[in-house]
Amino acid sequence: MKRVLLLVGILFLISTEGIQAQEDASRYLDSIEKKYSTLKNYVVDVNVHFDIEALKAPDLQAKLYYKAPDKMKVESKRIFFFPQEGGYFNPSLFKKKAFDVRLVERLVYDGRKAVRLKLTPMDTNTYDKSFVLTIDTDRSLIREIKISPSEGREVKATLDYGRFGDFELPTHIDLQIDMPSGEPTGMKEFTQFGQKAKRITGKVEITYSNYRINVGLSDDIFREKGPQKSE
Repeated sequence: MKRVLLLVGILFLISTEGIQAQEDASRYLDSIEKKYSTLKNYVVDVNVHFDIEALKAPDLQAKLYYKAPDKMKVESKRIFFFPQEGGYFNPSLFKKKAFDVRLVERLVYDGRKAVRLKLTPMDTNTYDKSFVLTIDTDRSLIREIKISPSEGREVKATLDYGRFGDFELPTHIDLQIDMPSGEPTGMKEFTQFGQKAKRITGKVEITYSNYRINVGLSDDIFREKGPQKSE
């Protein structure tokens, strides 16, 4: 009987620790959401530099518009490729209610305390892939976003920040990519600048400058403009 009670006690402790770990993992996402709760929108100038095998592409400049929680638009005078997965900052993207959140490890990242979390989507119709986030826990900043390998594609974003008014926002995002070309996410636009390749492999460096924050963006900015009717 004592052995049975001991076994039950051990199982209870294990399950309790599992629940505790789950709660601890979710609170890091809560901290990020709270940190940026008053960030309603921003406009920023973007420069994109490509370091891609079998691709010769000039640097591209554009203006990026963001409005919480999920509106984004890129405006450029030229045909513009912009990787939406990890390519722009959306603090509302990783809400804990949308994911099963697991603590992978605690670590030191760039001299600061950090955690690595595995996020698995609850609804695959909303998110069709899992993420691994590395979060600076001292400042509640996402430093790395890694999209779990699937269907022969990998994306990893590394983010550096600067302070703009009340907010810490990205100044540089370094994207490591390895995926089939011609994907529906916009990768097919790479082929306009170079030889067609079966895979797109290399690095995309995105620099952000001249932030304008909480400037009252209208929803009209994000609506797609249809073709103009001739008179």
